[in-house]
Amino acid sequence: MQSNTLSLKIKLFRDKKSSEINYLYKKKDPSERPMVLDVLLQAQEESVDDLSFRYGCRARNCGVCTVDINGKPRLACRARAKDNDVISPLATLPVVKDLIVKRDNISRQLIGFNNIASKNNLNVEADKTYHNLTACIECYACLDGCPLHKKNKPVEKDNNNAYPFGNPFSFLKLQRLYIDPLTPEEEKLGIIEKAKSLGLETYRRDYKNLKIKCGVGINLKEEVIKPLLNAAYGDQIEKKNK
Repeated sequence: MQSNTLSLKIKLFRDKKSSEINYLYKKKDPSERPMVLDVLLQAQEESVDDLSFRYGCRARNCGVCTVDINGKPRLACRARAKDNDVISPLATLPVVKDLIVKRDNISRQLIGFNNIASKNNLNVEADKTYHNLTACIECYACLDGCPLHKKNKPVEKDNNNAYPFGNPFSFLKLQRLYIDPLTPEEEKLGIIEKAKSLGLETYRRDYKNLKIKCGVGINLKEEVIKPLLNAAYGDQIEKKNK
């Protein structure tokens, strides 16, 4: 017999202190399979009226609703809620309040490297790899397990400086710009130097054991990290990992 409720835990972070509440989600009907976002919206409406979290499109297009569910990043709008789930903010970014994390220290890494000097030409067509990378929704799930991002130790939400070390997201942005047919050849060297300055070498040393996962299924290892490494260090990455 199907239950009319789900029992979950929601972690709250306020004034540098963490707490946990038990929340009983009331299904609209016994067959309902709610998303985690549905749980948060109901909890805010009925129990914790100042519960803080982000969401936008509700259709897996924007990535801003990403939270940790049982310790792993998931899109709240597309993750089915289950009994005993634990909902918490992304562990890889500093918490502002409750489930809201500070995201802009990553985007600051790309200042000066997200503009194309050439005028748009609709007759210039990018290849399939470029279009694959445009599927990124900036959910930052790829930060989980990244050995390079761990070096940033992102704990202070009041720090507005760009993180010194890169991550799969920032390298995806650089790789997409690198293979963009509108990017002039003379700018590509600067893109590779930027990747090196963000610590690309760390991936090179342990490429074989690198485990990074994209929230929407982009093959970050093969489509982002490997081509950047090859552009930066020639075929050395191929020889090193055979």
